[in-house]
Amino acid sequence: MVAAELLKQQSHHQEYTERRNRSASFFTLKQLAPWEVVEGVMLEDGYASDDATPSGKMREVCPYCNNVPLALILRYKHVKRAHLFCENCTRCFDALYPDGTSALAIGAVMLV
Repeated sequence: MVAAELLKQQSHHQEYTERRNRSASFFTLKQLAPWEVVEGVMLEDGYASDDATPSGKMREVCPYCNNVPLALILRYKHVKRAHLFCENCTRCFDALYPDGTSALAIGAVMLV
């Protein structure tokens, strides 16, 4: 039997116990000021900037809104740094590993 076929057969009979709990967050969220993450202009009403295109929804949810998943915004054009964004309350967040390093910063990924 080919290894791929054996793997398929085993996966149909196994239950996955290591599935992630969507409600449990691996990261600590730190709120960021909008002017730290995107270029824009400070107005009397608040901070105005061009819209940033999200790369996708994350499993992390906004701590201020009820179960609203955060969107990942990558560094591109007017975006100064990658961050998580709540489309509901427009707050920006960084995702921190337990040791305090940013999961979104360039160079934060360690290759083993």
